[in-house]
Amino acid sequence: MYLGIIGSGTMGKVMEGYAKEERTFDVIRIMEPLSQEPWPSERPDLLIDFSHPKAIRRIYDYCREKGGNIPVVLAVTGYGPEEEKMVHLLEKICPVVRSSNFSRGVGVMEELCRLAASRIGSLSDIRITESHHVKKKDRPSGTAVTLCRVLGLNPSDDRKVQSLRMGNVCGQHTVYFAMEDEILEIRHTAMSKKIFAIGALEAGKKLMGELT
Repeated sequence: MYLGIIGSGTMGKVMEGYAKEERTFDVIRIMEPLSQEPWPSERPDLLIDFSHPKAIRRIYDYCREKGGNIPVVLAVTGYGPEEEKMVHLLEKICPVVRSSNFSRGVGVMEELCRLAASRIGSLSDIRITESHHVKKKDRPSGTAVTLCRVLGLNPSDDRKVQSLRMGNVCGQHTVYFAMEDEILEIRHTAMSKKIFAIGALEAGKKLMGELT
């Protein structure tokens, strides 16, 4: 089987390394989204994108050229309105799974936040902090935006949502439920980028299984 990885940045290389280790795919190719080089003529069994919001147009054009119905994993944050339109167009011709964070722990964190909000949300001052490496451009992070959606917060409210960019931090998200005389903290810390590759490949293989 053939896996196409969009982009040769840090996460693209991490994804490539893990896919080789995992051994589901015997052909793994990195495809550069913003270069003029043509993408492989062979139809991929799965595409995973960890690259850049602007890559979505080329992904859509490529999938349409190949007749659609190619499973696509979108692990990119920071889409603008035009990119969001392209995502919706892609979803019409291909099975797509999209997440701001493919780690297993963050999925559980979202569930815990929903539970806490249902039990003590009305009694709490809810705050979110997130930390990432200095090269991360979007702020707050896509994961923090998702947590805001879960908790009914405005991601633009910097009194309630704060971002730090420092060192080579892979990612840390903390949600605080501050009540009178007690604080509940729900925190997820990424120790390496590999966890995102593992989750993205699991999601992609699930999509592939739904097609068979």
